[in-house]
Parts: sequence; C-alpha cells; structure tokens
Amino acid sequence: MMNTGKYLHSGGITMRTFLCVFLILCMVTIPAAAQDSAACGNALPPRLIAGQQGRVTIDTGFFLNLRATPGLNGDEIIQLANGEGFHVVEGPQCVDNLNWWQIEQFGLSGWIAESTNRDYLVEPVDLAAVPTLAPLPAIDLSPVLLADNPETLATDFIQWDWDAFLTDMGSYYTPPDPLPITLPETYQGTDFPAGPFDLSEVRFVDELNLSEAQLDLLAQNGFVVVPGGMDQFEDAYRWDNNWDPESGHSYWVTTDALLHALYVSFDNLLQFLENDALHAQLGEVLTGSYTAAVDQLADAAGTDLEPAAQAAVTYYAVTLGLLNPAAYDETVSNAARTEADPLIEAALNGQGRLEIPFLPAYQEDFSQYKPRGHYTVSPEQERYFRAMSWLGRITFLAKDDDQLRASLMVLRALETGNQADGWHSISDLMTFLVGPTDNLGPAEYLPLAQAIFGPDLSFGPIGDDETLAQFRAEVQALPGPRIHNVVRPIGTEVDELDDATRGFRLFGQRFTFDGYVMQQLIYPEVGSQGNERTLPSGLDVAAALGSNIAYQLLEAQGDTAYANYTGNLIDLRSLVSQMNPPDWLQNAYGGWLWALQPLWARHAETYPPLMNTEAWLLRDLQAGLGSWAELKHATLLYTAQPMGGLGGGGERTVTTHSLIEPNPLVFSRIAIVSAAVVNGLDARDLGGFDRSSDPMPSGLNSVRGAFRNLAVLSAMLTDMAQKELWGEPLTDDEQLYLKYDFGTHLWSIRYEAELSLAEPPEMAAIVADVASNPDAGTILEVATGYVDYIYVITDSPNGLQVTRGTVYSFYEFVNPIDNRLNDDEWRTALKAGQVPPRPDWIGAFYAE
Repeated sequence: MMNTGKYLHSGGITMRTFLCVFLILCMVTIPAAAQDSAACGNALPPRLIAGQQGRVTIDTGFFLNLRATPGLNGDEIIQLANGEGFHVVEGPQCVDNLNWWQIEQFGLSGWIAESTNRDYLVEPVDLAAVPTLAPLPAIDLSPVLLADNPETLATDFIQWDWDAFLTDMGSYYTPPDPLPITLPETYQGTDFPAGPFDLSEVRFVDELNLSEAQLDLLAQNGFVVVPGGMDQFEDAYRWDNNWDPESGHSYWVTTDALLHALYVSFDNLLQFLENDALHAQLGEVLTGSYTAAVDQLADAAGTDLEPAAQAAVTYYAVTLGLLNPAAYDETVSNAARTEADPLIEAALNGQGRLEIPFLPAYQEDFSQYKPRGHYTVSPEQERYFRAMSWLGRITFLAKDDDQLRASLMVLRALETGNQADGWHSISDLMTFLVGPTDNLGPAEYLPLAQAIFGPDLSFGPIGDDETLAQFRAEVQALPGPRIHNVVRPIGTEVDELDDATRGFRLFGQRFTFDGYVMQQLIYPEVGSQGNERTLPSGLDVAAALGSNIAYQLLEAQGDTAYANYTGNLIDLRSLVSQMNPPDWLQNAYGGWLWALQPLWARHAETYPPLMNTEAWLLRDLQAGLGSWAELKHATLLYTAQPMGGLGGGGERTVTTHSLIEPNPLVFSRIAIVSAAVVNGLDARDLGGFDRSSDPMPSGLNSVRGAFRNLAVLSAMLTDMAQKELWGEPLTDDEQLYLKYDFGTHLWSIRYEAELSLAEPPEMAAIVADVASNPDAGTILEVATGYVDYIYVITDSPNGLQVTRGTVYSFYEFVNPIDNRLNDDEWRTALKAGQVPPRPDWIGAFYAE
C-alpha cells in the first residue's frame, strides 16, 4: 500500500484546500450502510454510468484513492492521478455520505468516490464522441531547418554503398539509391487535389459505410481516419472481400506501415541478440567479476577497504541472482546472500522505493524492474531485463567517499576477473544500436584509475584520502549525465543536479536525443517550486524536432506557460537545426528519430496542399508519435528515462491507381537505417548469417533478412513518392506491384522478423513508460492500439477516387508508478475497451 500522506502534499496548494480535501477524502469514520444514491447526504448527483468510461479530474496535484471496498475505511489499493481513465463496473453506492463506484483499470478493480460535497473528482467519458479541435494559437517560433539527404554517408554507424548492398543481397528488385534524392521546390503533381469535395463525384465513397461525421471530415479534408480494429498493418493491403483491387479499389501506402515494419525488425533484432548472444556473454562477465570480487574481499579483510570490497560482492551477487538463479545458488555464499536476497526480492516484486544498504542515502525505484516490452515472453528474458536494469540504474555517486571507493572495487573486480573485453563487446553493440552511455562507466573510470592508483589498482592508493580526492577531481572534470534518472531529493535545483547524479554505472543507460529533449522540458529545468512541470509529453519531442502544430497544442493546453519552457524549446530547436545527417546517424536509434523528422518539419511548398492543412499536419503528428512510442518500447531497457517471392501466377492487369504517401524522405531514411543495421551486424561477425548452412535460419539470420527486405521496399517507395512530387506517373509495373505484391512484401518482413519466435504477438499494439516522477508516484505512458483505416481522396485516370491505407492509433496517459503496464496488460485492456481516451486533437481527422 502506498503512503497516502506523502501523496497528499503538493507545492503551490493552499493549506485550506489541503485540509478540505484531506478531511473529506481521508477522515476515519464508521461506514454508513449503503443508501439510495438519490439521497446521499450532501454529495453531488452521480454522473458516471455503469458499463461506460470515466477519468480522474483532480487538477490540484492530489490523487484519488482506489479502495478495496466502498467507504473511507476501505483498504487503499493504488492512487489515480489527474487524467487517468477507467472502466465503470457498477454503482453508485452511498457510503460515508459519498457516492462510490466500482471501477477497473488495467486489471485492477476497486472503488472510488465520485465527488466531495462540492467538487467532482471524476467525469464520464464518451469514447465515441471525438471532440472538435479548438482553434490553435498562432506560433511565434523560428522554423526548424530540415537538412537534405547528403550524397554520401560515412560514420562509425554507417559506410554507405547502395550498389554493394544490392549485389550482396541479390535482390530481385533493384531500386535507385535512396540516399541522394532530389525534391522539387514546389509541388508539381496533380494526384492530390485540394478540398472541399462533393462526395457524390468521388468513386467508392458509397461503399465505405461511413458515419455522417466521417463523411463530413472526408468531404472537408479530403481524407479521414476511422476505426479499423485491425491487429496488423498489412491486413488492409492484402486482398479481402471489402476492398477488391480487381474492381478498381486502390491503395494508399502510408509511412505508418513502413515505420511499423522498422519497429518489428528492430525489436526482434534486440530480442534475438539478447537470447542468442548477450544473455550468455553477460553471464560470463558477471560470474568472472563476482569471483574476482570475492577474492578481492578476502584480500581487503581487516582494512579500511573491506566495506567497499563487500559492496562490490553484494553488487555482483544481486546481478548474478537476477540473471541466473542457478548460478547464484551454486556460487554465492550465505554471507553474501544476507544483503543480496532482500534486493533481489525487491526487484522481483517490481514495486516501491528502497534504500540500497551499500550505498548510503541512495534510494532505488524498483518499479523500473517490472519486465515490459518483449521481456515478458520468457523467464530468460525477464531475468535478463532485471539484471540489465540493475546494471544500468544503480549509481555509485562520485561525491561520496564510500560510494566512490565501492565503484573502484566494482571496476577492479571487472578488470582483475579478465572481463573487461566481454564488457566492451556488450557495450559496443548497445552503442551501435541505441547510443552511447549517458553515465560514467569502465571506459571513463579505468584509464583515470590506472593513472592515479597504478595499473593494478592497488589497495593502498585507493584507501588514501588525498589520492581518492585527486581521482574525484578528475572524475568531476568529465562530462556528466545529460539525462537525470537517479532518484534525488525533492526540490533539487538545476545547479545541484550534477552533484546529485554524477557517478559510476557498470552498464549505464544510453543517451538519446529525445530523452534529452524531455529532460530539458521538465522540472527543474522548466517550472519553479510550487509550479513544477513534473512529466513531459510526446508533443515535446515532436515540437523540438520541428512540429509547429505540436507546439501550438502544448500552448493551448498550458504547457508553454511554465517558466523557461519556451526558451528551452527554442534552444533545442536551434540545436536540431544545426544537426546534419551524420549527427543523427551515429546509431540506429538516432537514425530512427531522423526518419521521423520529415513528418514534423518540411518545406511546405514541396508537398501537395493536402499535406499542409492543419488536419494533415495533425495526422503526421500522430504517425510520428505512434512510431516514437514503438521506438521507446523497443529500447526501454537501454535508454535513460528522464525523471521529473512475391506475386502469384496468372495474368496481371492494371485496374487500380494506387499512390504512395508523398513523403519520400521518411521512406528514404527507413531504407538507409535498415541497410546500415545489416552492414553493422555483418561487421560485428555475430554469427548465424549463412543461409546455405542451415535450412532453418537462426533468429538473427531471419531478422537480418527482414531488414534487407525493408531496405529494398523502402527504397522502392522512395522512388515512387519522388515521382509523385515531380508530377511523374507511376509505371504500369509499379502499379502492378502495389496492386498484387506490396501487401505480401510488407507481411513477409514481419513474418521473417518473427520467424524464430515461439509465440509471435497477435497484434501490433504496444505500451511503454517513457518518463517517471518518483516523488509524485506517477509515470508517463505512451501506447499504440488497434490499426486504423485512412481513406484519402486522390485523382486517377477515371476521376476522383477514395484510396485506403493503414495508420497508427496513439495514446498518452499518466499512470501510477507501481503500475507500469506491459503489452499483455495493455492488449487485454484494449480488447475489453478499458483504455484511456485518445488525444483530443485527433478530432481534426478522426471520427467514429
């Protein structure tokens, strides 16, 4: 049970308000018998409806208790934050002169009070009623400059050679190089007419069975997004009964569909690497380091370094117990288990904050240890997740002598146990895929330590206070973390962050640019004491990368009013404008962000008028955020989280006029990142890539094939989308490909990526927590749901027509910190219709 008193205080709340809410919600009284809701004391009339949805509306910084039984004496289950949604099961029951409703939220069930005697605490939500977007404020920000694709690329991540890539692959398709693309200054095409439209003149509209609201949006905008209820993106592109290409029905190929294919390939790559290589390699590093730490403790017995040496033993013992319980039972002594077992148990429970005994005054947020993402698919993956969470989060702070010496003992055990090469191999792979570590670790500490304490890291100098102070000074001169995810004291100011977070992590979590953006736009960088911006939004990332409409939404909802918000965002946008492709393409994660940017920033005149409307800009905003949610989902273990054979036989005829979403830069960059990943894997000689050696490819081999096919497909779409902007018609062969083969090609990428999975996921929906506020006990979750349809009016040789494609559905919501959702929980809630409402702004293009 969470500490209620702690969560009832918030800076900026008056004592009178505090006492009023506290007395009404938390006083201890004898529960009254359930009464008729029409005569429930002075409670406000009930508004919730059983079987429908609701959400919390406490905007004062307090939380709403979910209790096991109705009444103020009911045991507290969890606390709900402002904006959280829920499903109403039954009620009301009048207890303690309050109306109580039984609700469900992500598998949790309990009772909440609907109101006090003067204020509602929750409100009903009609998910079918999509609100109309209010007029957005004008924006007064300089645009983000979008760098063109270069002619060549050469970074540590990528050495670009498209011809060599195609030759090595032996592809049936040989599309042009997707890197050096050329876009017109002004749109030259005619396929995308501007609205509004008389729908009686548009082919196939009468077959869609759209509601009046959906038809209104289609007529006004020239496109509409409607509920699709599909599990996978390729479903709408493979022949089905209600969209027959032989009858002339054409496709709209979306950036969403290809971005999702990038996610499927990348997420499964991580999973297969972890299963096939990293789990065993990490086990070797930990076993060798633990053994060396035990020997080290024996050597330090009776000296001033014994506590630091003991800390290293406990540190490695916990990690070994999380990764390999059998090795832990066989290797770790009973004495070491005394300290390690409670920490292992806390990680297995995955809830609450706990002090780490060997790190004075250091608290760890163990809710971060609940396996999420693809780490729930097997016990081995769950163990790997918890072990890497420990290694990536536990920080030996440099400001404290005891912790600094303990970090040196951890480092010394790694070195004397001959495990530095294994550590480097794992770290290098994570740098290639996700990014550089955001924390100081062996690569930074070891050269300094050997220079100051001697090549063998002798005990004598480490135990000497003056020599230790010299080492600390060198450590403090190194760059500190840019994303602060250490639990720190309430009220920590900007100038105190470095001291509160600088320290040693064995496998520090990775720096990502979007994580840095979010860190710069929450407290203490933004806001003030009593008016803190405690959690970011995905809109922050979009706005920083160039989306003006994301900034307008942030301004409309009051986020830009926080102190320093706009100034910090201007600085971030200026930084983005200075970033060139090589800056992004240092790793696969950065390349993915680079691929999203053309959805949020572009030269407007190059694109059809349709794509410059407010409705389409919001559609692109959702597309980017949906893909960004998948990026965070795939990498949540490794990234630092801010606090605060294609067509069939027979005759093939052109009966359709399908089109590509005319955003070639997105498709181009997906192709570039995909090809770079393949080349990077080959360069690292990870094994399992020779198809001729095994009739059933290994997981790594099959996912490599998925990336290769994705690179070729994306390059093909890049070329087609360029033609559309230049006003060049697609060839008959291209139209035949889109009609007969595209859906199968898209499906084959997912099939190949998931080929070696025992149980591939049935649906594309995912959820990921992207930021935490331990002090308030809240997290920010982003998610994707069912795949929706998009209908777009385009021109064709037969006149105006409706084309069909698939798009993301996107969610963003606040959740209690001890209720971090995994995919199974989220998908269960989706199927039950018990999910939070989607953002209001989708009403500009979405209707039910």
